[in-house]
Amino acid sequence: MTVQLSAEQRRFLWVGQSVVPFAINVVLNGAIGWAMFHGMATIPLWGSSSIGGDTLGTSFFLPAITCLIVTPLVRSQVRKGAAPAFDGALAGWLRPFQRSLLVRAAALGLACVPLAGGAAVALLAALGVTALDFAPFVGWKALYAGVLGALVTPAIALLALADRPGR
Repeated sequence: MTVQLSAEQRRFLWVGQSVVPFAINVVLNGAIGWAMFHGMATIPLWGSSSIGGDTLGTSFFLPAITCLIVTPLVRSQVRKGAAPAFDGALAGWLRPFQRSLLVRAAALGLACVPLAGGAAVALLAALGVTALDFAPFVGWKALYAGVLGALVTPAIALLALADRPGR
């Protein structure tokens, strides 16, 4: 099923909820990667401080935290008339996330661990990556978080545009 969005809704989701989160997450997660791993010359794919562990953790925390921030902001914008409410039918894969804020955040995070994080780590392994030097790892972390943020934030915002008062 295709979700029917107005031009205003598409613009709201594309610019404010995809392009901007991409940039924010690249900068923020690049800084987090630098701060967390700056003493390591090489970061292994697996281990206590690893690419795999960090990627899977990012896959949970980025969508969950984004949901906790974006959902109330978008709901407020809809109430004030600054964002276009969505009254149409959501795509089937989004409907299970029509829950309370905390449940939605946790569910999105949990769904992204295998779907995004698992796929990303599997891709690295398939490419033969067993470790990355510090700078390429920070680049990987920043780019992965940027892309993940650009993909999940519009879905989070669309859910919030579709929320009814009191949810």
